[in-house]
Amino acid sequence: LLLKRGGETVFFGDLGTYAINMINYFKSIPNTPALIEGSNPATWMLEVIGAGVETKVSNFAPVDYVQVFNESPKRKELDDKLAIHSSPNAATPELTYEKKRAASSMTQFKMVTQRYFRMYWRTPSYNFTRAFLSIILSLLFGLVFRGVDYSTYIGATGGVAMVFTTTLFLGLIAFNSVLPIASEERASFYRERASQTYNALWYFVASTLAELPYVFVTTITFTIIYYPLVGLKESVGACLFYGFNLSLLVLMNVYFGQLMSYAMPRVEVAALVGVLLNSIFFLFMGFNPPASQIPTGYRWLYTITPPKYSVALLVAETFSKCVNGNELGCNIMPAEGIPPSLYSKLGSNNVTVQKYVENIYEMKYDDRWSNFSAVIGFICLYRILALLALRYINHQKR
Repeated sequence: LLLKRGGETVFFGDLGTYAINMINYFKSIPNTPALIEGSNPATWMLEVIGAGVETKVSNFAPVDYVQVFNESPKRKELDDKLAIHSSPNAATPELTYEKKRAASSMTQFKMVTQRYFRMYWRTPSYNFTRAFLSIILSLLFGLVFRGVDYSTYIGATGGVAMVFTTTLFLGLIAFNSVLPIASEERASFYRERASQTYNALWYFVASTLAELPYVFVTTITFTIIYYPLVGLKESVGACLFYGFNLSLLVLMNVYFGQLMSYAMPRVEVAALVGVLLNSIFFLFMGFNPPASQIPTGYRWLYTITPPKYSVALLVAETFSKCVNGNELGCNIMPAEGIPPSLYSKLGSNNVTVQKYVENIYEMKYDDRWSNFSAVIGFICLYRILALLALRYINHQKR
C-alpha cells in the first residue's frame, strides 16, 4: 500500500521481485518520468509521486496518480479485499481475549524485576552516591564520638544523640536520593499501564526487591566502620544486629520516598511533603524533647511516628541492655554531672545507663521485639500505600 502526501492511495498490490510490479505499473502511466538504469526504485517512486526529497522534473504535464489509481483495476482489487473484512461473517467466531494481558504473571514478574535490577546497576550516580556518603558519614561520626565514655551522664546523653543523628542523616539521604529515580520510572509505568503490558503489582514487587541488596550492603558497610570507631565494644553479632536494624530504618525511608513519588505529581512536591512529614517525625522520635517530657496531648503523635520505633530499638540494644552485668547499660553513672532532678525523678542515687535511658527516653530493652515488629509493620504499610498510589493515582495531563 503506497500513499502520497495527504494519505491518498496511489498504489496497492504485490510489489513483485525487485519491485517489478510497481515499476511496470508506474511505467504504464503516460507522462511518468523514466526510471534511470541503476537507480533505486523506491527513491524513483517517491520522487515520481512528489513524496521524495527531490521531485522529478519532466516536460510532460503533471499526472494525478490518485485519480489514475482510482480508475485502475487495482482500485477494484483493493475494494474487494476490504469488503471481505468490513462485512461481518456469521461463520467467523467473535474475536475475544481470555486474559487482560498477553504475558503470564511469571513472565511479567521476570521482565519487570530484571529491568529494575538492570536500571539500578546502570545508575551509578544513585548507588555510588549513597555508598560513598555512608562511608564518609561512618568515618565522620567515628571521629567525632571516638573516645566518649558512655557510662557518664554526658556520655550516655551524647550516645543517644549519636544514634538519633546517624538515623536522621541516613534516613534523609535515602529519602531524597530515591525521589528522582522513582519518578522517572513512574513515567514508563504510565505508558505500559495504558497498553496493559504489565500489572502494577509487578512494578511494586520489582521496586521492592531492587532496593534490598543496595540498602543492606551500604548500611552494613556503614555499621562495620562506625560501630567500633565510636567505641561500642559489643560482640560481632551485636554489631551485625545493629546494622540489620539500621538497614530496616533506611529501607523504610526509601519506601517512604517511593510512596511520595507515586502519590505526588512532581518530585519537588514530593520532596516538600516529605520534608514536612520528616520534620514532624524527628520532633516526636523521643530524643528532643525526650519521650518522658512529651505532653499528654501529643503522645499520639509520638506513638504513630514510624522512625521512633527504629531509634528506640537501636538505642535499647546499645544503651539499655543489661543481661549479664557487663553490658554498657549495667554501668552506674558517676554522680558528677548528674542533675539533682534526675535523682528525684528516678528515686535512686545509683543511676545506671539503662535506668537513665529507659526512664528519660522510654527506649526500653524489653520492648525491642515489639519495636522490631512495628518497624516491619510500617515498612509493609508503606509498600501497600505505594501499591495503591501506583495503581489508582494518575498524574498524567491529557
